[in-house]
Amino acid sequence: MTSLEPITVSATVLAQLFLYLDSLRVDIDTFLRSLDIEPDTVRPPDTYIPVETYLRIQDGAAEYVNDPYLGLHMGEFAQPGSWSILGYLMMNCKTLSEAFEKSGRYQRIIGNMITGRMELGLGKVRVVYFTPPHAPQMSRHCYDSTFSSSVRLARTLSGLPLNPLEVTFIYPEPESRAEYERIFNCPVHFGHKDNSMTLDMRMGSLPVRMANPALLEHFEQYAQDFLAQLERDDATTQAVTKIILARLDDPSLSIEKVAREMFVSVRTLQKRLEAEGVAFSDLLRDIRQRLAQKYLRENYSVEQITYLLGFSEPSVFRKSFKKWLGVTPREYRQSAFAAGGRA
Repeated sequence: MTSLEPITVSATVLAQLFLYLDSLRVDIDTFLRSLDIEPDTVRPPDTYIPVETYLRIQDGAAEYVNDPYLGLHMGEFAQPGSWSILGYLMMNCKTLSEAFEKSGRYQRIIGNMITGRMELGLGKVRVVYFTPPHAPQMSRHCYDSTFSSSVRLARTLSGLPLNPLEVTFIYPEPESRAEYERIFNCPVHFGHKDNSMTLDMRMGSLPVRMANPALLEHFEQYAQDFLAQLERDDATTQAVTKIILARLDDPSLSIEKVAREMFVSVRTLQKRLEAEGVAFSDLLRDIRQRLAQKYLRENYSVEQITYLLGFSEPSVFRKSFKKWLGVTPREYRQSAFAAGGRA
């Protein structure tokens, strides 16, 4: 089992959403406050937003402007600056292939909510997009915006009206396909086993209009330093997370046990976690909650989850889960499957 790294999104991605809302003459601050979110907490470009906050803003925006295709429309406002330093790095690559290879390598700069995996075929490449196993359930707006943004950036970087060969989504077909066909201009399939986009391999050799090798070198060095700093910033949290995951079936798991395994005092461990903005109890709860949601979506029994997550008995797990999410495990499982969650 791997470390459950907290899922976050760069505030620069929200700037793309705000551009779309601004085009509709929405007062952004009023909208955010309607969700009980202070604008100053999500506007600084160097801020990383918890995935739950990002989803609340994105889904709330769709409801606020009554747009069931908000993700697609948000993607149409993608520009290099929307992807922070990653966008500028891509803009200075020699070819589209290099630009999107760099995008995959340094994706963590704009967040770890959705990642991609390439599958090479005869004359084409298929990119399969997925979320981490401990991610909360996401609405279709997340994948819609990722796909739409990627296509928009490919067209912007190349200066050509490029289209995918095929796009597939795991969720059911929407009421109307018109916006999907307009934006992607290719066959779009729903209810598929993967969220994927298939491209003509020849697209990769197309030149990027504003490529600048000197700037590319500068931005890539910055990206490498940025990622290294991210890893340093939460080194203790990652180490503690790995120990928690290895000992999660221990009902008496505590910070004292973790500190002993790390050969430090409890106070030292607390201080290191505090410096990273983390409390041990919150980290333990978050890991248990995310795994509980994952196991319920995968149809594990309550008894199995009780054992795997180190609860003393099923009733204790049920009570904790209800406290975390406001619904029972049974209700969560039913809603996840109803929304198209896959077991």
